Amino acid sequence: MCGGAFRFSHVIFRLTVIFWGWTVAGQAEAEVADRGYVVYRDNCRDCHLSTGMGIREMNAPSIAGLPRWYVTDQLREFRRDQRGGHDDDAAGQLMQIKAKSLGERDLAFVGRYIESMAVNPARNTLDLPTIVTPPARYLADCAGCHGEQAEGNRRERGPPLTRQPDWYLLKQIESFQTGRRTHGDASKLEALAEAEVKAIVAWIVGIKEQ
Repeated sequence: MCGGAFRFSHVIFRLTVIFWGWTVAGQAEAEVADRGYVVYRDNCRDCHLSTGMGIREMNAPSIAGLPRWYVTDQLREFRRDQRGGHDDDAAGQLMQIKAKSLGERDLAFVGRYIESMAVNPARNTLDLPTIVTPPARYLADCAGCHGEQAEGNRRERGPPLTRQPDWYLLKQIESFQTGRRTHGDASKLEALAEAEVKAIVAWIVGIKEQ
């Protein structure tokens, strides 16, 4: 009888520990989500909207669904004056100010929050033609870092390109070509003709998110 009571008490104890662990983990996850939302609300929402879809007129891109490692990488670059410092980049200069007000924990929280947001479903805003086959220049010059389906490559620090609208992709390629923004292999971008750039972007924005 005593042995049975002991075993029963042991089972209850173990269940209590498991339940407590689940509760603590759930509370910690909720805290991260809440803090990420607060950082986003106070620093990002005015330009990128509550949906993360951005405002073209402010040169604020869609950021919803970007992986947190890329979000934190870019925010650190803004903080270190490695991005956004060009005289002709007002949006980048504003991002520098915002990023420098955030601590490392803030970056982690907001990165996770942005990653959790639903991806922009309407990325073809310029009525670019439908292209279903990856352009040869993309496969030759871009796929090594961004993936064969523009899905990104964390090891190469190449972000997914399937989260951004066409206007922003075109603007960033132009910024790389003109030196307003640095790129690890700018010579390849500089060699692209306008028609090749548009073909690459048209193909990217036509890729459906899985």
